Amino acid sequence: MNGTIFEVKRFAVHDGEGLRTTLFLKGCPLRCPWCQNPEGIDPAPALWYNPTVCLGCGGCAAACPNRALTLGGRIHVDRKTCTRCGTCVDRCPAGALSLCGREVSPRAAADLLLRDRAFFGTDGGVTLSGGEVLLQWEFAAEVLALCREEGVHTAIETSMQGPRAALETLLPVTDQFLVDIKLLDAEEHRRLLGVDNRLILDNYRFLCENGANVLTRTPLIPGYTDSENNIRSIARFIRLVNPEARYELLNFNPLCRSKYSALEQDYPVTGGALSPQELERFYTILAQEGIAHIIKE
Repeated sequence: MNGTIFEVKRFAVHDGEGLRTTLFLKGCPLRCPWCQNPEGIDPAPALWYNPTVCLGCGGCAAACPNRALTLGGRIHVDRKTCTRCGTCVDRCPAGALSLCGREVSPRAAADLLLRDRAFFGTDGGVTLSGGEVLLQWEFAAEVLALCREEGVHTAIETSMQGPRAALETLLPVTDQFLVDIKLLDAEEHRRLLGVDNRLILDNYRFLCENGANVLTRTPLIPGYTDSENNIRSIARFIRLVNPEARYELLNFNPLCRSKYSALEQDYPVTGGALSPQELERFYTILAQEGIAHIIKE
């Protein structure tokens, strides 16, 4: 089964253990306001515009058969009208327009990842991220199986919002699960992310009960997830489910704001990364809640 991908990140150091190559899959069932990869939410390929290299020539707008593009200080894209035909991409002389997302076979995806295997050493490997890997779990399982056949360590980054069949299929071919638990309160989760978290928490229990290697993570997003009550609640949950859990707090990264600007969308998160003192306060909370294995920046 083919899959749809949108990026390959090489020499990654935050997507699992060691030096890794990360493949990003399109499509996500959650709608996190702070999403670091908004271009990966839509499961279909989408038109991507880079205003920093645009010449402002207007050639793309003139070429668009559906008149979905207009020039006015920058290129504006009517995404309801755009059919992603690629005519504007071919016409742009500066490469300011591209189609984000392409279909590949599991073999082609594995070859992209294995190209860097000489740099993995004994600790590194490959990671599938997104978007949400569980939306393309059959494709993902084939890719990871091909990498495992070559003796390469495999990992996935996931919100756990996906079917149980996905986890059952991925377990035998995944060496590590990097699991994000963002909010523990079900209603808050539904209000902010679009769905409640019952499936996520049930899937998390399933992984832990079946002996998976799980690294639990929570992104610290100002005004959303960075409350003492939220972090305490998550810590109590994971300690109850898996007393030996490894838990990592991910500091907020504001660099994604430029992506929202390119998409002509407002980014709702204000402020920047948490200070070392603020992070230490949260580490103290985790220690108070009995988390024995705290992964620090």
